[in-house]
Amino acid sequence: MQKRKYLDLTTEKGNRFYFRTESLMPVYAELEEFLEFITTMNDLHFAKKMLFSHELKANNQVEGYSDDLELIEDIIKKKTDNIKDEEKRARILNLYRGYQFILRNRVMDEKHLKRLYNILSDGLLDSYDITHMGQNYREAPVYILDGGKLTGILDEGVNYQIIDNLIAKYFEFVNNYTLGNTQTDEYIKSQIMHFYFVYIHPYFDCNGRTSRTMALWYLLKKKDYPYIIFNRGINFAGSKYDKIIKEAKETYDITYFLKLMLETVKIELEKEKVMQEYANATHYKFSGIDYQTILYILSMNNELSLANFSLVYNRFNDKRKVLDIYKEMIEPLIDNNILQVTRYTKKNLGSVNNMEFVLNKDIIPSEEEMHLKRIKL
Repeated sequence: MQKRKYLDLTTEKGNRFYFRTESLMPVYAELEEFLEFITTMNDLHFAKKMLFSHELKANNQVEGYSDDLELIEDIIKKKTDNIKDEEKRARILNLYRGYQFILRNRVMDEKHLKRLYNILSDGLLDSYDITHMGQNYREAPVYILDGGKLTGILDEGVNYQIIDNLIAKYFEFVNNYTLGNTQTDEYIKSQIMHFYFVYIHPYFDCNGRTSRTMALWYLLKKKDYPYIIFNRGINFAGSKYDKIIKEAKETYDITYFLKLMLETVKIELEKEKVMQEYANATHYKFSGIDYQTILYILSMNNELSLANFSLVYNRFNDKRKVLDIYKEMIEPLIDNNILQVTRYTKKNLGSVNNMEFVLNKDIIPSEEEMHLKRIKL
């Protein structure tokens, strides 16, 4: 039987959460080896590039908000004259301002958490939430819905009367607990923080975004830059994320949650490396949309066709016509020989025929593929 590593993070009944280190070791070793290979991701420039706006999109996407990358970038650049949805605008701007806040501040405590939460929740709380908030946290029960859907109650947040005590344990862990001295140790710690904050659920709304932003904050503070793309992996994991969190709350065992977060971020790091290789190996200047296109292609398990790509795109974004997706995302990469059409099918997709395509593997040096364990070109 594997040895359990107990944490000084308890449930409302006093049970301690734990994980089994042995179960994490294979992917832990894989990540440490890969970090030596991706030195270009290990700086603040990379972190800022990801935070604004791909990681911002991914963080909100976990909550079920499928905002287009172009829309996010327009809002960040204050090109918002045609955006009528005030809640959408606030949700994006709040996260943008929250990321600016965690980049400027290094002190992680209750005072700075309150300031961060005020930024993230500005204009998004209803009257009940506002009137039932105490000085720092909620003062009434909160019900956690499965993926934000009204199909059934997933869970109930901890008793509001003990939130102060559990948050104190949270910050004691954040500021004084050492898991190890590697970047992957720090990433694991950030994901323990992520889980425990979700468990406490100290607010009525924006708990998930706050928990993940706190984890990002810790990674930035520790200069653990490659790992800040973890939200992307959550989105591609689908319903598994919510299911594993629920199981961890019930069993006090967070091993499978940590394993999921390690495995999904490894996949995203491999994709990121491939995207960088394509961008660096061609004269074509990649836009944010081009990166997004290749990201989705690398997530499709080689079932590459315009029809399938459109399904993936519309899953993660506001729905668009196939022709518009083709013109903006696929056609430029075909024109620059990054994508190669292998055949056209008889399936009509409206104003364009379906086509099958592949990434041009000749662009990527063959020795690069030996480092890819979780994805295939």
